[in-house]
Amino acid sequence: MAVSWYAVAVLAATALGASVAPPEKQVLEKSSCGRVWITVHSPEIRRSSDSLLDAIELNWDFSGCSSRPRQIGLFNGQPSSWDTALIRHNINSVQARVITSVSLGPGTLPAGWDTDAGPKGPHCLWPWVGAGDNGISVTNCLKIQPTWMEDNAHRINRLRIGQLALPGTHNAGSWRFNTEVSNLARDSFVLCQDRSIWAQLVYGIRYFDFRIAYYDFYPREDDRYWLNHNLIRVRPLVPLLREIRQFLDRTKEVVFLDAHHFPVGFYQSNGALVRDAHIGFLQIIQRELGPHLAHANNFGTGVGTRGPTLQSLINANRRLVFSYIDNSIVAANNWLWPPLPHLWANTNNPTQLFNFLDRAISTSPLPSARSPLYSAMAQTTPTALDILLLRGSLRDNANDVNHIVTARLASHWRSNANIVSTDFFLGNDVVDLSIMISVERGSRL
Repeated sequence: MAVSWYAVAVLAATALGASVAPPEKQVLEKSSCGRVWITVHSPEIRRSSDSLLDAIELNWDFSGCSSRPRQIGLFNGQPSSWDTALIRHNINSVQARVITSVSLGPGTLPAGWDTDAGPKGPHCLWPWVGAGDNGISVTNCLKIQPTWMEDNAHRINRLRIGQLALPGTHNAGSWRFNTEVSNLARDSFVLCQDRSIWAQLVYGIRYFDFRIAYYDFYPREDDRYWLNHNLIRVRPLVPLLREIRQFLDRTKEVVFLDAHHFPVGFYQSNGALVRDAHIGFLQIIQRELGPHLAHANNFGTGVGTRGPTLQSLINANRRLVFSYIDNSIVAANNWLWPPLPHLWANTNNPTQLFNFLDRAISTSPLPSARSPLYSAMAQTTPTALDILLLRGSLRDNANDVNHIVTARLASHWRSNANIVSTDFFLGNDVVDLSIMISVERGSRL
């Protein structure tokens, strides 16, 4: 039996999300052909007597295989026999997914990674998936990948940052309200993620799309900066920066932070800069993240380049690449990385989204690009009428596209994608695929 690319790692076995001490090394994913994987259903499933949150999805793709397994199942732990399956389904197609009636539950991060750093390597949460005929021949688990860059350093560190495949989150800070009037964990049209910045990092996300707002009515300077979704305040900025700092302090990973949009307080109504807001923001970035900032002027960032190698950032111990959307601010602060292109379709139609991204990714990066990086914004955008009439939700929209994003990254986008940013990232397999693709690209150097 051939074993997948991240074959052997310490397994932190879990029971319904509660971690236990890691046993001996075990195989986390195996298959001779094709793959199975677990995702989390983004929308709430309403039932006659109650509702189901975070339903587990079983996914498979046996394209190109001479045969496919006949059945797939969900397991509470590494599959050993069909007798231990919680749920079993017949496999009647080469590629599909099944939404189960089992919830992920609290989703506590295993191996001590819930609030601080644990052992290196991938670690499994409680749900496993297995497929096969009479026996189980293909397995995988829902996993965290907190140190995937270090784990694969000998394979990927010669890649330039523009050559990496990087999993990202769109509106990364919009994951749970933390305002004076609300602490909602779910809503229809504001929250784009359901895991904290720390948890996103631990799962393996390495690119964050931040939308920063400035409110001068707060007495304390730190309290004036928020992460927004457009005009709506979601979470204070500084505590989230400290989660990034904690992660960088405790790992050797490289993180990409993008100040992508300033919806409130950074510009006057005529478009003129509110310089004090920008200056205060940059001072906070330098105070909170300064020891890890990779200064753009110290690394190769010329037009048309793919940027520095991962190894050069690690050797300098400067592992935070901070991009800034405003050219005039970048020009005055040469440590900032230039604006990062965003491939945004601005459509609520999935077909139009993927037609646009297929074309845009195939022609990126542009020769004139100042940034070595670019981000495919792999989510649909509700219209004003969608929001006014409460048609669907961001969770529904993510559910409509996330499984297609997985399939596209594994095929159409495999050779050229850089950053792929999504909503509710547990609904896709972008983290694992990005690691796999980065390793593939590194092996060709």
